[in-house]
Amino acid sequence: MIGLIQKILLELVEREGGAKALADVTRRAGLADVPDFRIDTDYPDDECLRLIEATQAVFGLDEEALYRLYADAFIVESRRLFPMFYRMSPTARDFLERQPRVHDTLASSLRNEASRERVRDKFAIRREGEDLVVTYGSPNRLCGLYEALFDRLLQEYGEAGELSVRTCQKRGDPVCTFCLRTETAID
Repeated sequence: MIGLIQKILLELVEREGGAKALADVTRRAGLADVPDFRIDTDYPDDECLRLIEATQAVFGLDEEALYRLYADAFIVESRRLFPMFYRMSPTARDFLERQPRVHDTLASSLRNEASRERVRDKFAIRREGEDLVVTYGSPNRLCGLYEALFDRLLQEYGEAGELSVRTCQKRGDPVCTFCLRTETAID
């Protein structure tokens, strides 16, 4: 997993809980010290999942609450790091349609071809009438995070929308499939 998720997560932990919370989270996740996660490096998936679980435990948050908090931090940081992705997308739908390419762009910074392929293969999107259908296939099962990011992206663009789950790995399906509908705000 590219270090962007972990980087933003640990920045969030430190901002919300200080150095003690950061040390507690990394210790609970089984890490000897606080890693300096890079967005051009692939890290073990289980390490990220342990960091998420440790953050939930330290802050007493359920998955949904943590993902909402994370989504706020992610939008702010991704706007800072990748402003062009937002400038190229005048609506949330435009951004969502580009999302697999954005993911692929981040993956292209990885040196190892197998890592690049694994990251690139996680997302696909297609149009189905007015809807966007996203296929997310990852053993990490971070579909709840995707849902929180979708909701927060709509807020960022001042738009409304709906995400419905067609299939979900947490229910035993081979992949998660989301149907996304957005409604662009009219000025």
